[in-house]
Amino acid sequence: TDGQLFVAEQLLITAGAWAAKLAEQFGEPVPLEPNGPQMSVTEPVPYALPTVIGVFTKIKEEVIYFRQIPRGNIIIGGGNRNKPDMANRRAYFKPESLINQMKQMSRLIPGAEKLNIIRVWSGIESYTPDSLPIMGRSGKVDGLFYAFGFCGHGFQLGPGVGDVMAELISTGSTRTLISPFDIRRFTDPSAIKTPFFSSLMSAGKLI
Repeated sequence: TDGQLFVAEQLLITAGAWAAKLAEQFGEPVPLEPNGPQMSVTEPVPYALPTVIGVFTKIKEEVIYFRQIPRGNIIIGGGNRNKPDMANRRAYFKPESLINQMKQMSRLIPGAEKLNIIRVWSGIESYTPDSLPIMGRSGKVDGLFYAFGFCGHGFQLGPGVGDVMAELISTGSTRTLISPFDIRRFTDPSAIKTPFFSSLMSAGKLI
């Protein structure tokens, strides 16, 4: 801000990839990793792909997904996530990432590498170690709430998240189960008493 002081009884932090820095100021550090995934769009071709096609694997270079819109363009995502420039709030296009996307796509659709790319872009997203968002009340500060770290799904989930968080802030509870997204799974896992977290902890999936 420009130095102004704002006072509120309740605060909801929804700062995306920058939210971990704010949460840490309240004593709740979160291992949030910012990344700049890259997307691309092909020239229009005859419509032939009525569903999303994708490969998801632990090998990041081989992750690929794409879908075709009715006008014929194919929208492509996946592959390596570039490191963004957090200070300037920018994620930059890298030609090698596009080359890899087309290579992986051609494994599923031979000849796809010959398509012309007409547009590319990148943006900043943030990822948690368990690929689940941070959503709910603070474990340390009364009146503080979080909704961030949606691992690439925040845009789609935004309206529902806003509705649930409004319910939590205004009534103190939610009809939707959000305990799996509690920030304390990183800051104080022993404080969470739900079967969901008990099973994860016993399996050694939470550290």
